[in-house]
Amino acid sequence: MKTDKRFDEIEVPDGLESKLETLIDQLAEKEQQSKRKGEQIRLWIVSAAASLALLISAGVLFHSKNGNNYPVTAQKVHTIEDPEITRQEAEKALTLVSINFNKGMGQLAIVTNEIEKSNTTLNKTFKK
Repeated sequence: MKTDKRFDEIEVPDGLESKLETLIDQLAEKEQQSKRKGEQIRLWIVSAAASLALLISAGVLFHSKNGNNYPVTAQKVHTIEDPEITRQEAEKALTLVSINFNKGMGQLAIVTNEIEKSNTTLNKTFKK
């Protein structure tokens, strides 16, 4: 096996290795900070989207009409006099909120799973 004599003659300055190690450590720390910031932003976005979905579903629930075509405000006046109808309407509303919330949580679980898969793949790729 031949070795190139040009490389044997090159002198490495003192302290270069420690400077390179320090630089690599600093870059790794910046990368970790960037990842944490990205995770915080994603969490904020998901939280905002969930809150928005909850507000929209609540708004739709309270501004929609029931089967008798009474507006919600008239329905409240009507159902206050009959406790059974009030209970049934409250049960319907809570069921609708529960269904929509569960749908949102299911979608959130899917998105979270996909983000974790992506992060795992990225971590494996960058650690090579």
